[in-house]
Parts: sequence; C-alpha cells; structure tokens
Amino acid sequence: PKVLLLAAACLVAELTVLDDLAWLGGRLELLLLVSVFAALFARDRRQALIACWCVGLVKDLGSAGPLGLHAVLFLGVGWTILSLKQLLFRESVIMQAGVAAAGCAAVAITTALFVSVTVGGVPASLWVTKTLMSALVTALLAPAFVRLLITANFLVR
Repeated sequence: PKVLLLAAACLVAELTVLDDLAWLGGRLELLLLVSVFAALFARDRRQALIACWCVGLVKDLGSAGPLGLHAVLFLGVGWTILSLKQLLFRESVIMQAGVAAAGCAAVAITTALFVSVTVGGVPASLWVTKTLMSALVTALLAPAFVRLLITANFLVR
C-alpha cells in the first residue's frame, strides 16, 4: 500500500510540477524509479513483481498509451533486476544510477518501438535523444531518490 501511495504521488508530480521540466526532451521518470527500487529492495520476489506491475499500471493511468503497456514494461524491468540481484550491490550509488538508467532506457526504447509499430514511425533522432536524456536525468536523481525512500521507511535496507 505504501508503494501505491508513493506511485500515486509520483504520478501527480509527473503530470503537474514535472510536466514542463525537460532537458533536450528528456524527462525525469519518477514512477520508473519507484518500480526499479521496489525490485532492488523488496523482501521477496513476488512482492517486487507485484509492486512493479502495480506501479506500471499507475503510470498507464497517466499516459496516452494503452492500459497495461507500462505495467508489462515495468514488470519486465523488475524481473530483470531480480534475475541479476545477486550481482548488484544495491547500496552503491553508482549501481543505483546505472540500474535506473538502464531501466529507463529499456522502457523508453520499447515504448518508442511500440508507438512506431502501432501508430506510425517515430524519427530515430527524436527517440534516441529523448531516451538518452531521460536515462541521464533519471540516473542522476536515482541515488537521492532511494536515500529519500529509505529515510521515509518506504524501502527496507
């Protein structure tokens, strides 16, 4: 329940305060950060996957895409993190930033491909720049965000 409340708050932030903030087309992906760090810090695999899927559904509620697209993508990112969890040192700020950047890039590229197939071609120059900038912005904020979540007792160490 705490993760869903956090996801709802992040959705509101993404749709209001953060809506106009972009750097070369790149946007901060707060909901993805919630999903990524739920996967990194969840007590068990099932809890992590349910959290990732639910956070993705919250993202879908605020997006123009089909319901379930982000849920499936966030679930895939969460599953990948869980599969590699033994290799990841989750306390490292570099690892946190790297995992956030990789997850953000994977979701952005897959979303661009989905839109290209279903609606029409998205120019590569547009989605490549946006993907790189979103991954960078999200990665830069990731360590501070996870520290905030740990301090607020949203994530267990």
